[in-house]
Amino acid sequence: MTNASVALGVKVFNRTEKLEALLESVPDGAYETVYVADDGRTEERSHLYDREWPFDLELLDLPYDAGLGPGRNAIVDALSEEYLTIVDSDHEVPPNADVLARQLEERPEFGGISGLLLEHGRIQGLCHDLFEEGNVLIRDTGSKTAETVAEYPLVEFDFVPNITTFRRDCLEELAWDENYVIGREHLDFFVAHWRETDWRFGTCPSVLFPHRPGGGAEYEGNRHDPAKNLASESYFREKWGYDQIVAREFWLGNQSVDKPLAILDRDVSVPTWLGAKVMDLRDARLRLAAATLNASALLPEVVRR
Repeated sequence: MTNASVALGVKVFNRTEKLEALLESVPDGAYETVYVADDGRTEERSHLYDREWPFDLELLDLPYDAGLGPGRNAIVDALSEEYLTIVDSDHEVPPNADVLARQLEERPEFGGISGLLLEHGRIQGLCHDLFEEGNVLIRDTGSKTAETVAEYPLVEFDFVPNITTFRRDCLEELAWDENYVIGREHLDFFVAHWRETDWRFGTCPSVLFPHRPGGGAEYEGNRHDPAKNLASESYFREKWGYDQIVAREFWLGNQSVDKPLAILDRDVSVPTWLGAKVMDLRDARLRLAAATLNASALLPEVVRR
């Protein structure tokens, strides 16, 4: 166990049963405080917020559908601990989650270290590095080597999954962009650090967070709303000056809004310009889906330069 103070933070919209499973999974003594930023119908979870827990539960009651960025930043604003483990409500905390803070203690240049996801018996990560080719953002990774830190492996990446223990100093220097309601906020966070700060990030493949994805109709409709997701992508690309985002390869898993379509096989890769055209077709399909849902008025047009 680490001697540093560590908190757990989660942003909640609904999925009450999953939040309950998350809170019940917290190992004894792992966290001093659990911050719950709730931008849904808070009264639906009042029985959880009123319940006695072996940690301090601090509820941050946000305006309805305020979004992930405002929710996580509210947690950072309330944070008094040295480290913060950020998760989603459909995650559970493994017994060895403290390894991430221990590795951060030994590597002060790292702003955050994640675990990996254990989903339906499969290990998922989506870890990768970031590159630029002209005005195209490339999400890619190649062969990686692990070093041993705090007696556990650590692999460095520019982008790691959303089960990360962050150093408070890192989040106070640069946290989440509050213009995102849903979609692209996680990529934006790591692109911002990649371009604007010196913090490094990595993952410990020995720390596996159980992941039980899914939710009710309201959650699924909000999470996969094509209008919201296209608006987020348009904002992201305009903010950073990218014409397109091309995923070539992820480390462990491919469940991302940017499917790794730009690979023919391990030896022959599609050129970046062609990968960008493939993603343009993906965006066109999403626009059609949004229009079908009578949401076309919400869609900003992304103009290629």
